[in-house]
Amino acid sequence: MTGPDKDEYDVVCVGGGLGGLAGAIRAHDLGARVLVLERSTMVGGVAAYSGGWCWAGANHLDEASGGGDTLEATETYLDHVQGEGRPVDRPARRAYLESAVAATRSLAEAGVPFTPVRRASDLYGPGPGSTTEGRLFECVVPGAELGAWRGRLRPSVYYRTGVSRDEFHHVLGGDVAARLALAREREGDDLLTHGLGLAAAFVREALVRRGVECCLEHRVSRLLTERDGGVDRVVGVVAEGPAGPVEVRARRGVLLAVGGYGNAPDAAELEDLPELIEAAPPVVAGDGLALGQQVGATVVRGADPFVVLGARFDEAVHPGTDEPLYSQLLENLGFPHSLVVNRDGERFGDESYYGALIRGIRTYDAARKRWRNFPCWLVVDDRFRRQYPLGPLAPGDPYPEAVTTADTLEELAERTGIDPVGLAATVDRFNRFAEVGHDEDFERGHLPFAQAAYGDPRYPHPNLGPVSTGPFHALPLRVLGVGLSSLGLAVDADARVLRRDGSSVTGLYASGNAAATRELKGYVTGLANTRNFTYAWCAANHMVGHPTGAATRGAPARPTSEPKE
Repeated sequence: MTGPDKDEYDVVCVGGGLGGLAGAIRAHDLGARVLVLERSTMVGGVAAYSGGWCWAGANHLDEASGGGDTLEATETYLDHVQGEGRPVDRPARRAYLESAVAATRSLAEAGVPFTPVRRASDLYGPGPGSTTEGRLFECVVPGAELGAWRGRLRPSVYYRTGVSRDEFHHVLGGDVAARLALAREREGDDLLTHGLGLAAAFVREALVRRGVECCLEHRVSRLLTERDGGVDRVVGVVAEGPAGPVEVRARRGVLLAVGGYGNAPDAAELEDLPELIEAAPPVVAGDGLALGQQVGATVVRGADPFVVLGARFDEAVHPGTDEPLYSQLLENLGFPHSLVVNRDGERFGDESYYGALIRGIRTYDAARKRWRNFPCWLVVDDRFRRQYPLGPLAPGDPYPEAVTTADTLEELAERTGIDPVGLAATVDRFNRFAEVGHDEDFERGHLPFAQAAYGDPRYPHPNLGPVSTGPFHALPLRVLGVGLSSLGLAVDADARVLRRDGSSVTGLYASGNAAATRELKGYVTGLANTRNFTYAWCAANHMVGHPTGAATRGAPARPTSEPKE
């Protein structure tokens, strides 16, 4: 890959994912000359691997809804999600929510095709301040609109694309079989949905329609600084490219949009987990923290650690690398005829929503000197195998060697090392819950969102079905990161990186998972993607001297750029 065309720009965005491209779009439209530096051979970042959800209260993207949602209701909902006795910076949260609305509307006007997902409720609804639809939105983009950049878009490795979220929830009524059938019909259409659609939307607007310069295979290793009033000011970067180090000046600022640190060797220890295998792209290795600390930035703990359960099914690797690829099991754990158990054969959470299992995974048994619920297994019966996908496997596919199969539960327990008495008792109890449609132990499937997104509407309860039809199958589960690290650089409302004393590091900004999440201790589906493009948008406003919150329509596009070979 060739290097930058110039040695000085107004704005340098470090990272070719959602945040870096959002910052590039906004800075370009405000008249700045922008450079995007991406360490890998692909653009799209963590967003391309994601489910593609975006979430913002009172966004009013769908004017037909009457615009009944408010920021006050949104704050009430976030208070409900976070729970009692947990501190939150309320002014910072309110400032973020206001910026999220402004950024969403501004980027939509600039061409990003945000579309509300109908019949998609808030994750923790119904509850105080929640809505049944309107806050969740997505992007759908035809692949042909990316031109030469289509071949450089990071592939989706976890989601079957081709059917939009809105089609699945609203048109198909959550029917998994219908979704899979429609996706097969469209295999040749290259319709980009889910995270691939979200990433593609920003690639199209930044690199194709605006022609923003983007250099691949350029990893930023150092920030350039100058002394200004006795403190360091960030004035550029040094990037390691194929031809060696490249020094680039940034007149107005540098935006760090490089993700978290899930691939760092000490990630599991930092998150207090029995293990951590990062499911996000291998580029998520802590570059933001390392670069920020070079210039005195402070690192703080923001949101709670967030992981999911998954497994390795085959010899698949992350695209463009030889790194093993583990499949996230998000929707799969919520389908009927399945449950998750520890080595004692006991359940430890509501399997229908992946986030409900995190506390159990992080529980350490001090008396027995071991992790209470790890290792653990997904146990399913053969109706599950015939009816539902599992990772990359389609319904009805034979299970690979990674899955243990046995004619009886007792034999399954013997082959896996699960306690047979505990497993038998747990399955018997679970099957009684399935018969009556109510999980007395963990309220499996009590969230309408989980019922719609991870259930089967053909059942009386979409997430409950007995595990009773042999043969039985057990898949050992692994703890996977999704790019959402709990530690990050401290930033203010303008995304300026802060020092320990609260002063800002002049010229340095951070967005996405490189910046600590101060707005919420819990988790809301789609919040991470939205805060990523929101803080990048705020950073661009501040760098170029434009007041945050004022929407500006896209400037005339420059000639389309192409990947530099």
